[in-house]
Amino acid sequence: MAYTIILVDDESAVREGIRNRTPWDRYNFQVVGEAGNGIEALEMIEELHPDVVITDIKMPYLDGMELIKEIRKSHPPVTIIIISGYDEFTYAQQAIRYDVSEYVLKPVTSEDICNLLERTEKRLDEDIIRIQDQNRLKNVYKQALPLIREKFLVSLLTPVHQSPNASLISKAKDYGFNLEGDEFIVATFETDHDEQDNPLEAMALLEITLDVLQKEGKDIVFQFENQIVIIFTANSHGEEQYDSLFRKQTFRKVEQLHTYLEKYFPFSIVIGVGNLAHLPSAIAQSYRQALEALNYSSFYPEQHIMVISDLEKPDTQEDKSHLRELLSDVIIAVKLGTEEQVVESVNNLFGEKAASLPFEGLQAFLLELSSSLNTLSESYDYTLFQLGGDGDSRTFFSDLGSLNTLGKARRWLTKVALAIHTAISGQRENSHIQFVQEAKGLIAKHFTEAGFGLEQVCEMIGVSPSYFSSTFKREMGISFVQYLTTLRMNRAKELLVKSEGKTYEIAQAIGFTEPNYFSFCFKRHEGVSPSQYRHANR
Repeated sequence: MAYTIILVDDESAVREGIRNRTPWDRYNFQVVGEAGNGIEALEMIEELHPDVVITDIKMPYLDGMELIKEIRKSHPPVTIIIISGYDEFTYAQQAIRYDVSEYVLKPVTSEDICNLLERTEKRLDEDIIRIQDQNRLKNVYKQALPLIREKFLVSLLTPVHQSPNASLISKAKDYGFNLEGDEFIVATFETDHDEQDNPLEAMALLEITLDVLQKEGKDIVFQFENQIVIIFTANSHGEEQYDSLFRKQTFRKVEQLHTYLEKYFPFSIVIGVGNLAHLPSAIAQSYRQALEALNYSSFYPEQHIMVISDLEKPDTQEDKSHLRELLSDVIIAVKLGTEEQVVESVNNLFGEKAASLPFEGLQAFLLELSSSLNTLSESYDYTLFQLGGDGDSRTFFSDLGSLNTLGKARRWLTKVALAIHTAISGQRENSHIQFVQEAKGLIAKHFTEAGFGLEQVCEMIGVSPSYFSSTFKREMGISFVQYLTTLRMNRAKELLVKSEGKTYEIAQAIGFTEPNYFSFCFKRHEGVSPSQYRHANR
């Protein structure tokens, strides 16, 4: 694919000469646009995203250096070449500061341009090769891997956005960890000495923990927030009785670790142990329980291993955690999935774990589920009562209260979830139309304001310029700049015919701060100057 170029020079003869006398194809280049000034060039760059800009320095409205400055702010990858008749050291300094690729003095010959393109093509090719160089990327990745691994392990303990379990298992494998089992217990420990005073002791703690626990290479040991964290892992291979065996093995390892630590360190060490988790996404909960177990150490000073299941009354917290994960899957399927995925996620939710809930627990869980669905509905300007019933909240809660069996609850939730899915899917399909309509309204309101442009409308709507530009052009058939310019020119024609305003006054009235640039744009748009248009239409 050819590299794209925009030529920028206020002298059309210069642009024409460069364009016509240069064998662009020979050097894998294609001229996609020409501009007579910096403002026009910026508009063109925003729309065409060229690989290279060849520009003069001295130009009206926005000179070459200001243009380069703006390009570096909004389009940093663009290669910039200056062809200028000004051999001034100040310009050369600025060119270096803005990372200009070439600074060529006029007059230039066809041979000069060909040599320039040959060098530029070579640099662009080398950049692509460097970026795509797999060996280099592998080395970079290898160097960054320890930091990436640490970040991943921390994410297991502090999940801001819950990742699917399959994704966690896949990432762990890439980073050299094994989370393919279905048995996880987290332990962490604290000491009564200040690690800040002796960081070597903290390193020694980590090394001994690694020596004791990683002989088989299964358990994961790392540091997090000045604590050593251990994730004990195993695979039950579908055997429920393995839970008890895994707990015993883990507690034995913890006791063995504490014995070693006591032997080598003179200060007190307390280890907190969380509950058994069956999914990688539940590791964070086991870690929080390990921290909670450590909180009991002041009440039991003689104990050095604090197991949360020994300290807190056993309950169905693990089952509740699993149910909440499945509930999260339902919300994701309703929002982003297909109808089949919605039905599947609901069926998964009302599986074995839900069957163990007593009647009161089922009712409480359905209320929690209804709240989550209502939050999702409200984010799309609906209510659960509208989508899940006849709009009457009393009828809705009456129906909810009658769901005394798992079968009834599953059928009800399937109906409600599919209704919400249908409503928000339809709204999402029309969102781009609403998006463009909102933009058009804002443009119509603000197009006469000086300085109003792409950045301003994007800030008002709250989207990125690239997303706005592509969406707007796809729906309207023309770019934002073309649309805005057309509005301004139409308004200018109206003022030229119906008012006595001078050209500079009309320019200001439609958002142009530079009257000469307004005249330039008007003539380019209409083929005649503002005064000629006024004279011909009166």
